[in-house]
Amino acid sequence: MFRNRFTYLVMVGVAASLVFLYESQMTYMALYVVLSLPVLSLLLVLVSKRRFSVIGWLTAPDISKGEQTKYILDIVNHSFMPASSLRVRFRADHPAVTTDFKDVFLHIPAKKSKQIEFNVFAKHRGHYELGVENIVLYDFLGLFKFRQKYSNTATLVVRPPIVDIKHLPLVTAQSGTEDYRDFRQQEDYTVVSDLRKYQPTDGYKRIHWKVSAKRGELTSKVFQTAKRNTAALILDNSKIFDGKFMQFDEMGALAVEDAMMEAYVSVLSQSIKRGQVCNLFYLGSEADAEYSADFTYLFSHACAIEFSNYEFAAFEEFLTTLAAAQLEMDNLIIFVKEITEAVFAACSTLKMYGNNVILIYFKNPSWQQEKIKLLQEMNIEVMHYEKV
Repeated sequence: MFRNRFTYLVMVGVAASLVFLYESQMTYMALYVVLSLPVLSLLLVLVSKRRFSVIGWLTAPDISKGEQTKYILDIVNHSFMPASSLRVRFRADHPAVTTDFKDVFLHIPAKKSKQIEFNVFAKHRGHYELGVENIVLYDFLGLFKFRQKYSNTATLVVRPPIVDIKHLPLVTAQSGTEDYRDFRQQEDYTVVSDLRKYQPTDGYKRIHWKVSAKRGELTSKVFQTAKRNTAALILDNSKIFDGKFMQFDEMGALAVEDAMMEAYVSVLSQSIKRGQVCNLFYLGSEADAEYSADFTYLFSHACAIEFSNYEFAAFEEFLTTLAAAQLEMDNLIIFVKEITEAVFAACSTLKMYGNNVILIYFKNPSWQQEKIKLLQEMNIEVMHYEKV
């Protein structure tokens, strides 16, 4: 733009020199034309700048880490005047998301539209806001520019990949045992243990039609119940930048988050496949969260976990509270960055209450080895995430 303005000033100087040297009607007319061109160009761009509509969307708003999607931008020029020049700047609010280019320059004829494709590559899991940062409209002479911001964004959800689990020593609940918790009970519809008078809440599926015909009244089947396998997945989602853990730059912290979440959802997937009814525990989770065997529901819930809202001390307190609550679960799988004194004490307490405790850690300093050995002597399975 500086070059255009400098060129225009040179033109004005030349026109003024011609008037001074060759004063005539033609030279005055040339000077007036040169002086009026910026005004005309400004008026035209003012008319055009509010006659653009912009619509953007993601072709795939939900992808896995390492996959690619496209952000499509449709720009329509509703004005009767062609746009001399437009610059579209794409916005991605995080370095974990990259595009093949950021700025696009284009011309749009009157009453026409153009579509731009930005290839978006996600290097780390998370939720990212994508869209147009601004559109800059230039006049025909390149002397003026008008910047227009657009607040509409699209949310890109990048999910952690699920990897195969090499070793996960889950215990299985004994079938046929009774339990007072509803979520740990399921009915075996192949085994009828008793008959009783039909209740309005039973539904037609429970009615024993042959017996009902003999007795002359509706009779319901009572199916045998069996205990279900249960697993609680406890995640340390405290800040990676916490002083009690390692110091990372932004991308290094994202890499640690990725490793923890990949292990978390992979263990979740393996647990569901092995018949476990699971619940997710983490900083910020609901106290009355439901136990479920629906992997799609739990996976979507896990992908929304954030790591930036809590200090590591909050997780130590959270884990200590869970241990004191005496969780009656078949399997307790704990994911921590490092094994501190509070983590060691909580695992010992949970094991003492008869739970099968599996501890997965992500930092491997030498001073942890003594704690690991003591936990293993208590029959607590302790694994580094790379060996899971």
